[in-house]
Amino acid sequence: MNWTDFVSAFGLLLLAELGDKTQLAVLTQVCKYRTVLPVFLGGSLALTILTGIGVAFGQAMGVLLPAAVIRRVAAVLFIAMGLYLAYQHLRQAGQPEETDESLVCDADDADQSAALRRRDWAAFSSTFVLIFLAELGDKTQLASISLASKSSSPWMVFLGASLALSTVTAMGVLFGQGISRLVPERILRLLSAAAFIILGVLIWFGVL
Repeated sequence: MNWTDFVSAFGLLLLAELGDKTQLAVLTQVCKYRTVLPVFLGGSLALTILTGIGVAFGQAMGVLLPAAVIRRVAAVLFIAMGLYLAYQHLRQAGQPEETDESLVCDADDADQSAALRRRDWAAFSSTFVLIFLAELGDKTQLASISLASKSSSPWMVFLGASLALSTVTAMGVLFGQGISRLVPERILRLLSAAAFIILGVLIWFGVL
């Protein structure tokens, strides 16, 4: 095993993704759903799969899925999510503030568990799709392709890159959790809507 390749992949990908759209998207997902583990798992799984694709089949990605098309699809998805959150904010304006407890306080344990499972699944699946599309063909994959092409231990590149991306995702999740405890839900929803729309516009124009 070549630990140099592992350390190189970990350091490069960690620095590349700090403050990137992936971290910001994960943060806004936590603020939206107010749950940590499903967002972390969805984001980490998407990034791990993308890293594996980059290491194993990176050369074919540009042929099968043009980067410009991927970027536009991701941008539209981010903007659509932001507009949906803005619509929710406007629709619920003037209504009493709700918390997770108020939504289920009169329900039995089975109903409460079902509601929490639906929320967690929505958080996991939407985070997976958003991150997968946002990072498909992005610098994360390009870095994995570059490192793997020069390495005699592609598995070490894969492990190092995957660990780095999971670490960045965890940082975004924890930061989002801290914000969600301090800021009212309606304000978070509005800020999340603005963040998704801004990210979508920046992705569309190739800034991110």
